[in-house]
Amino acid sequence: MNKNVKLGWGGKTCKVYAFTLVELLVVIAIIGILIALLLPAVQAAREAARRMQCSNNFKQVGLALHNYHDSHRAFPAGSCYFRGFRQNINTVDCPTNGAMPFMLPFMEQTAMYDLYVDYATRADADPALTSGYYAAWDLIEKDWFAQKIPVLLCPSDGESQQVTAQTSSSRTNVAQCAGDGLWTFARRADQEWTPRSNVGPRGFFQREVWKTMGSVSDGLSNTITFSERLVHVQGSVDLKRGIARYQPHDGEARPALCLANAYDPNNRRQIQAPASLWSGLIWSNGRAADAWFNCALPPNSVSCVAGSFNVHEWGAFPPTSNHTGGVQVLFGDGSVHFVSDSIGTGNLNDAQVTSGPSPWGVWGALGTINGGEAASL
Repeated sequence: MNKNVKLGWGGKTCKVYAFTLVELLVVIAIIGILIALLLPAVQAAREAARRMQCSNNFKQVGLALHNYHDSHRAFPAGSCYFRGFRQNINTVDCPTNGAMPFMLPFMEQTAMYDLYVDYATRADADPALTSGYYAAWDLIEKDWFAQKIPVLLCPSDGESQQVTAQTSSSRTNVAQCAGDGLWTFARRADQEWTPRSNVGPRGFFQREVWKTMGSVSDGLSNTITFSERLVHVQGSVDLKRGIARYQPHDGEARPALCLANAYDPNNRRQIQAPASLWSGLIWSNGRAADAWFNCALPPNSVSCVAGSFNVHEWGAFPPTSNHTGGVQVLFGDGSVHFVSDSIGTGNLNDAQVTSGPSPWGVWGALGTINGGEAASL
């Protein structure tokens, strides 16, 4: 719109241009449409960058894993006792020292490792340095434990950037592969009461066993070592947030039971979020439900604890992430792949096995080290 307006003392006129209200609204609408079109693209670009950073972090973990093997002629154990950090030493529960503390020197974290060894040595001589649990997260002196280890964090998971208040611990998104077993992958063979539950040897990581390259008869390029898990948030309605659901302990370890029961809206017991699970909340942890995953249910499925909420070593614990459609997976040869949520999982109604091919498709085959499968992505 325009009109002539008389200006100044000379009586001169000039043409003034202005928007009508309709024109202004049209411009605002166009700008809004452009923002709506561009924002998803910007967010997708940001997520692509975060996913790439996450992949690069796993590559660093892979290098550390192989450098550890070169130095020690074996890969680290999935969980073990270490000097003064010897929680659960007389129980069937997992030791609280996972593989990651011992890989720190190979991830440019030698100073953190030296502190770990120093505190463990001192706690061995003086148990009063802990509150009675004999674990790194239980030390009276906790400031060092809050230091973040960037290579263990996925930028797509904002919760992992926090510090766990109860333990003053930094967090982790890197989880250890326990193979395709559900019942159970953390106990020792001499603690089992049925042969079906002795599935530890099938996974890359095992309690108190330091495996070598020769142990992986299926081939390092066909075997998963690490993947990612979102950190647990108590009370969250996000089923990927480590919210463990109840799975009947039927002795067969059929993954389909987890899916059937976890989504039952009529059983409130099955949709509680147990406070005693600490998935990803303690970077050094070696407990199975907290620091491991298994290749049974496909990635980004719900997790299930078997038996009761206080049993932390039995159940279905798939890897989870905020990446669209899958998770980052590190293989034994150091390569990193993006595994889709739709990867083949065979018949989830089948029971777990202790030898031979996995019943749970390509996903189960990639989780085993000696199942006789040559499955690859």
